[in-house]
Amino acid sequence: MKLALEVSRDIDLSLFSQYLWQQRITHRINESGDNQVLWVASEADIETVKAFYTRFSTGEMRLQKIDQGPAEAPVTGSKRLALVVWSFIKLPVTLSVILLTVLLYPISWGVDQNEFSDWFRLMTFVPFDIGGRGLLFATVAETFNSLEYWRLLTPMFIHFSLLHIVFNLLWFWELGRRVETRLGGAELTIVILASSLCANVAQYMLSGPSLFGGMSGVVFGLLGFTLVWSRLLPSRTIALPDGVYIFMFVFLALGFAGIIDLLPFGNMANGAHLGGLLAGLILGFAFAMLEKGKTTS
Repeated sequence: MKLALEVSRDIDLSLFSQYLWQQRITHRINESGDNQVLWVASEADIETVKAFYTRFSTGEMRLQKIDQGPAEAPVTGSKRLALVVWSFIKLPVTLSVILLTVLLYPISWGVDQNEFSDWFRLMTFVPFDIGGRGLLFATVAETFNSLEYWRLLTPMFIHFSLLHIVFNLLWFWELGRRVETRLGGAELTIVILASSLCANVAQYMLSGPSLFGGMSGVVFGLLGFTLVWSRLLPSRTIALPDGVYIFMFVFLALGFAGIIDLLPFGNMANGAHLGGLLAGLILGFAFAMLEKGKTTS
């Protein structure tokens, strides 16, 4: 789908959408923050839609409601399945990451009692074993020598409690779907991988060998990305409220001050938050500059 229009969510586009369907213009309208985004299937329809909307918004073109007939039938099981499939088609990366994270959640069960599954041992940043004085961790060099490079990324799938995974995935859903809708799945994948890598490396450098994990580093990466992208490209803003970014920086500061650790949520992975945020800020700048280069060339 191609971006044709972006208008305030306060504007009622229902009649305009009906008119477009009358003109056999295939389109879709969804919300992005405080705006509505209208997408068309064909690039050739973009200028036509813009011309129609100019006439519609100025009152030059007056539209009348079309009788919709009887109310729609209740959503059946097959329709629900179709909606789920359509969601995966629209947001394959966002929903695939969420599904994989949920499926892997049980690997961390029993960790609080020093019971470690084989899958959990495979997904920590460095390998570890249980010794007489506690956990014995391998070094990063030993991990590389064993060619276990996947460990640089897999800690993002480890969550130590239900609250931990629910909190992270709610944030990831809210941010990931916005980025994927605005930029695409490939771009979101790059942000996820880079944020995860930088978050895990930063946490290891800050805390040393330890058991850490979670999607929060990626969440901070997405927050940093959307912040820079939206400021540099206001016409294509991802439209998160400013309060979200204020909360992000306050939460980060409280984490490094040790205040969050006083709450009954366990120790915060402050290094992961900072590393993910820096990766997101850098990628937001890089992607925005590339986009500006496309529009000016």
